[in-house]
Amino acid sequence: MTAPVTAVVLAGGEGQRLRPLTDKVPKPLLRIGRTTILDRVLESLARSDIADVCIAVNYKADMIEEHVGDGAALGLRVRYLREDEPLYTAGCLSLLPDVPTGPVVVTNSDQVTNLDYAQMVAFHQAQGAAVTIGAFDYAIDVPYGVLDVNDGVVQGIEEKPTLRVPCNGGIYVLDPDVLGLVPPRTYFGMDELVRTVMGGGRRVSVFPIETWIDIGTPDELDRALRLFVTGEEL
Repeated sequence: MTAPVTAVVLAGGEGQRLRPLTDKVPKPLLRIGRTTILDRVLESLARSDIADVCIAVNYKADMIEEHVGDGAALGLRVRYLREDEPLYTAGCLSLLPDVPTGPVVVTNSDQVTNLDYAQMVAFHQAQGAAVTIGAFDYAIDVPYGVLDVNDGVVQGIEEKPTLRVPCNGGIYVLDPDVLGLVPPRTYFGMDELVRTVMGGGRRVSVFPIETWIDIGTPDELDRALRLFVTGEEL
């Protein structure tokens, strides 16, 4: 029998870059189109048949708990990891009441994406990875001619190229034993956890995310809002 997947949704941040909007409403409860950012994440988990969900809360936690409740309306079983003080992106994992027996999906609650969590979990298991990171391509337009140089000799030149680099999308799948590497109730980041896993010689894989919008700045919020003006789904 396949062990069930547990999801941890990170919803404790203050959203400082989106103030004054987040002075009264926590960032996960900002509306994008028909519903909130957090509800979109929870709906995606439900579509992937991931029913066991823990939401890490700190800033305006009462508002989030009142809005989501026990998750039954979405067919989920929602519990809350209440941070007395911010524990960052991995520290809250030490608050899980029980060590899951199956894969753990960890996802931020401040992005809009078309990611299929079930596909990412299946990829993670097929790779035999300890950690899988969801990654999106970020394009950088270089306004100059880029030289290919080897030992002081130019091998080629590319005029004003667009470079594409894979970037961390803030969505992960972890093997449950990785949770033991998280120090208890300590401010600890997922980047630190990934480096610890790699330092132990274990596999860290990458899963591509096609559409990903970070709702971290007013410009990105406007971009997401424009996306849903004429069409509701990604």
